[in-house]
Amino acid sequence: AAFVREHADILARYHIHTMADLNRIEQECWRLHDEACSRGACGTAGELVELEYLIGRAKEMKAKRMEGEKGPV
Repeated sequence: AAFVREHADILARYHIHTMADLNRIEQECWRLHDEACSRGACGTAGELVELEYLIGRAKEMKAKRMEGEKGPV
């Protein structure tokens, strides 16, 4: 739950993270999700699934922002 609270506003802060940061957060989220499922903690796993979705959206937004900063070639 602490991990979810820490990263719940990731969409609002995606621009301050590097893509490597977002990938690291995503990997940790997957690890915690697998751990929660193995313990039968479905509520926690559900929160992590929502966070996984938000991280994916943040990565998409970061990629678009990076493309925009490069400008036309």
